[in-house]
Amino acid sequence: MKNRLLWKTLFVAATLAAAACSNDGEDAVTKFEVNTGAEAGAPVFVVPGRETTLSFTGEHITTVTTESLPEGWEAEVRQTEGVIALHATDDAQTSATLRITAAGSGANKVVCEVALRCLNSFDDPAGTFVLNEGNMTTENGSLTYISPEGYVFDDAYRTVNGSELGNVAQDMAFCDGKIYVISQNGNRNANGAEFENDGMLVVMDARTLRRTASFSNEELAGLDWPTHIAVLDERHIYIRDNAGVHRLDGETGTLTFVEGSEDAPKSRFVTMNGKVYTYLSGYISKIYEISPESDAVNSIRLPLTGIECDINEVLGIQAADDGRMWIMTFGFGKTAMNKFDLSTQDIVQRQINIKPTAGASGVAFAAHDNLVYYADGTTIYRLPFDESAELDAASGLDAVELLTDVSGLDPNAGQLYNGLGVHPATGHLYINSIKSYAQFTQNQIWEFDPAGDFLSPLAKYENYTNFPAGFFFPEAR
Repeated sequence: MKNRLLWKTLFVAATLAAAACSNDGEDAVTKFEVNTGAEAGAPVFVVPGRETTLSFTGEHITTVTTESLPEGWEAEVRQTEGVIALHATDDAQTSATLRITAAGSGANKVVCEVALRCLNSFDDPAGTFVLNEGNMTTENGSLTYISPEGYVFDDAYRTVNGSELGNVAQDMAFCDGKIYVISQNGNRNANGAEFENDGMLVVMDARTLRRTASFSNEELAGLDWPTHIAVLDERHIYIRDNAGVHRLDGETGTLTFVEGSEDAPKSRFVTMNGKVYTYLSGYISKIYEISPESDAVNSIRLPLTGIECDINEVLGIQAADDGRMWIMTFGFGKTAMNKFDLSTQDIVQRQINIKPTAGASGVAFAAHDNLVYYADGTTIYRLPFDESAELDAASGLDAVELLTDVSGLDPNAGQLYNGLGVHPATGHLYINSIKSYAQFTQNQIWEFDPAGDFLSPLAKYENYTNFPAGFFFPEAR
């Protein structure tokens, strides 16, 4: 297991670690050390357009020089100050190596190499985001990014922009090279206290995380505690709140209520086939289909299944890889996973062993290919969804796999908090856990390889989240 605590933020002092240096002189009379400000094994992170400095110390040094860096990078040695100033541009190569030579008398010299990384690219399809609500009475939302290499960039949005997301960040969506983040309270918390942040809806560049637009509480005054967002284009931004679903025209700022969307649940939208989907849960459950041609829902009634797990409650929906829709349902005391064809109305159902808790984000399960993951407390299960099984078996129960209990792997993993996500590019399972509501600063992000041992996580990242709203993954390029 890789237990990684690699980087908090450029504005927080990290434990200083010396760069890797070698003495090339026959007489080792020159002492030289570069303090990178990064934790052991991590590169030095540089925000484009912002100066980052490395300090150095030494004895019997006559000159300190650096070799040329790739285009977009610049290093300036200020020898009298004992620092090396680093600069990078927006289009700099993401990774680089700084080679530093400290020369002494005669042939004595020390050569150091420092790994550099420019924080100008967050759109790698193998990356992972964790959106954090923040404490609703005391702090703003934040965005954590885990790079494909496993580096954790805590509060990445603030690091790039110098400002923060809204209070109680709830959901985010990707569309056309942009990221949209909706927060419940914006710049005013539930108690009415004013917060300094970028507002209720923040739009940023998906590659750089630089803010491109924002909407304040006043501009979105028609919303009542928004929770979820889906985007088809700039003129079709769909936001769910206590009343239902609204369409925001991002060009004009106009909010229009989507007729028939009352009682849309506090659950993530599904975006597929150029349309947005949510649902109505109840004795007559329906899928709500919203297309850009109309500000009204098209209701698709879920059929009776003909087996024991009849549908009278929908627990969550997700797009399936084959163009159909995953639907988790509950009825007559039993829970089922369903694959639903929106065009033909055909449904395939498999019973599972528990009724999972969806959490505040409305995510009751996560699926990739035909593997469905869900949780009971801190215990994680997987259902290999087999469509060839006999329907009259009311089935799936024999196929359910108990994977792990994260509280058994770490006693500080006391409960899941908006817990599961599956990476669409890697198939890796991600889990958010906290010690408790009162001890939320003790928390874990777990990463498991579905082909591996679920008693040995691929990685565990500790104490990065602040009431996580869930996992989000960049769009495929």
